[in-house]
Amino acid sequence: MNSNFLDGHYRILKVLSDGEKGKTYLVQDVNVSDNQFIVKQLCPPSSNPQTLTILHRLFARKTATLKQLGQKHDKIQKLIAYFEENEEFYIVQEFIPGNLFADEIIQGQPLSEDQVITLLSEVLEILVILHSYGVIHRDIQPANIIRRESDKKLVLVNFGTVNEAMTNTVDNLEYMPIEQVNGNLKYNSDIYALGMVAIAAMRGLPTKEISNLRSQKNNLTGEIIWRDKNLKFNSKLVKIINKMVRFDYRQRYQYATEVLDDLKKLKNVETHQQKQHDKKLLLVLMGVAGCITLSVGTWFLQSPKPVNNAEKKLYQDGLNKYDAGNYEGAIEDFNQAIELDPRNALAYNRRGNAYYRLGDYEQAQADSSQAILLNPQDANAYYDRGFAFSELGKYKEAIADYNQAIKLNSQNVYAYYGRGLARAELKDNKGAIGDFNKAIALKPQYTEAYLQRGILHRRLRQRLGAIEDFDRIIKINPSDAKAYYQRGLTQFINNQKYAALKDYTDAIKINPKYIEAYLNRGDVYSDLGNKIEATEDYNTILQIDPKFIAAYIHRAIHRFSFGDYQGAIEDYTAALKLDPNNVVAYNNRGNAYLELGNKKAANQDYSRAIAINGNNALAYYNRGVIRTKQKNKSGAIADFQKAAKLFQQQGEQDSYQDAQREIAILQNNSAPAKNTRPKSGKIEKN
Repeated sequence: MNSNFLDGHYRILKVLSDGEKGKTYLVQDVNVSDNQFIVKQLCPPSSNPQTLTILHRLFARKTATLKQLGQKHDKIQKLIAYFEENEEFYIVQEFIPGNLFADEIIQGQPLSEDQVITLLSEVLEILVILHSYGVIHRDIQPANIIRRESDKKLVLVNFGTVNEAMTNTVDNLEYMPIEQVNGNLKYNSDIYALGMVAIAAMRGLPTKEISNLRSQKNNLTGEIIWRDKNLKFNSKLVKIINKMVRFDYRQRYQYATEVLDDLKKLKNVETHQQKQHDKKLLLVLMGVAGCITLSVGTWFLQSPKPVNNAEKKLYQDGLNKYDAGNYEGAIEDFNQAIELDPRNALAYNRRGNAYYRLGDYEQAQADSSQAILLNPQDANAYYDRGFAFSELGKYKEAIADYNQAIKLNSQNVYAYYGRGLARAELKDNKGAIGDFNKAIALKPQYTEAYLQRGILHRRLRQRLGAIEDFDRIIKINPSDAKAYYQRGLTQFINNQKYAALKDYTDAIKINPKYIEAYLNRGDVYSDLGNKIEATEDYNTILQIDPKFIAAYIHRAIHRFSFGDYQGAIEDYTAALKLDPNNVVAYNNRGNAYLELGNKKAANQDYSRAIAINGNNALAYYNRGVIRTKQKNKSGAIADFQKAAKLFQQQGEQDSYQDAQREIAILQNNSAPAKNTRPKSGKIEKN
């Protein structure tokens, strides 16, 4: 790739920023015109193929939505294109000549009240559009608002919705509400951020001063104390901003339209008072003001009959597309339904379900939260948000939502099931078993509940109970491949290898692309010494998915077991090309190098594994073996001591004793008894 070009045709004019998460460039598209664009590089958090596949899907969908929005609304920065190159993601954005709003906030020079109201009104109108499409900006701050040179209008840029999908982190905490920092994103998180921008403008505070301001809170309420007594602002405007920046999102404005309503009322009152003073036509003006107030109160919230009918049709079309598995199409319909009625709780709920199906759990959580705010008695919305929280790893929050769903509807079988999954993740095994039992009692044919209860029984070493659960599933549905697979895992743990082989084979017959079943059957064949059959299973996996790292590693372990050390090295190397930070591959490749007598390469691999994960006991142990062979006594003792400590912490008693034995031999400076010192390092399976 030519270093001066991106995607072959974007010529780099200037590097605008260079940070840990990627670079931002000013470019020219040589194929189209001399127009300039902004290209942002977004570095994914992992090079793991499975992770990249998920990120690719999220990236494509989020950028497609932003592209659509930019084309429809000229106060939203246009997204021109997006592409992937060398496992990195890029977005091409409109270059907007103008000034950053951050440059308009000068320390100690507050903006006027009218300027602040204009700021709020213009940005809120953009947020109405964004939120109706299910887009949360996530990073509203003065540096992401541009006053366009051509018409002096404010434009929103640098949407965090794509950045956070790639990095799963947040920056610029000065303007973010606590729920967003904690990963519990809401639509009114944007409203909070805009309120903080307004405060900065009203006080003349640059970004670096906002952090100090946030620390000035009321000890009783937790609210920010921001108002300067020397500054004279309309008390009603102050009240609006206070409500925008409430610490508790439930006490904040829920919609951009609500803030706009109050701002319009404020402006109307001011206009009303001015006319009273000038013309003194009180009765007439009261009538006019009443009409204005009525129109403002119904702004954006009421629609004539034809629009309501259109909204209902869009909602139904969205449901039909969802049922047909067209989740992207469903989201588009729900977007339009919400744009017509931003208080349509069902549309938010269903759109959240579609986001969940697409793997966008953060957006699913935000939509479910909005549905709950609109209808706190909707048990399904709590249940849906619980599953989104679980996928985000927020199991305590998920359990709280499942509790509420059960409180509202004690017969909600799926809420018990979801709570059981979350409790299992938190190691509340008794509670999880109880929830799966309740789900099964409510729905005796609920195979998923049997499956999860069986897996939990196996984890608790209640293997007969686990097999009974898997048997029950197979009786209910003889074509459930997962039940055969899970029973096979349990049989293998019970040392019933031939029974496990049969179960894995049955799972594969039902689902010929069941990669995990091939992987485990290959391992059983390898344990039984069936060299050809094991190799065939690993090869089949790689035909189905050439980027499935575990298949390379397991095939390498299999090759190592019968002395094909060079073949093992090739497989570990292939795994490391897919995931350069795979500790297992480095550790085990070191063992293969050691068997071939290449101590230097082995030592490098063990050291690399330790550099990636300083708590990898096997890598320390294996490097201790190398250092012993290299007569590096002090280094070997240090490695075995570190390994012993880690093995003990991890409950690996046999390995702990092995390491202690090696230390004793080295410290006593005596020759080891025959066959006590390992010829090679310990193998690690992922």
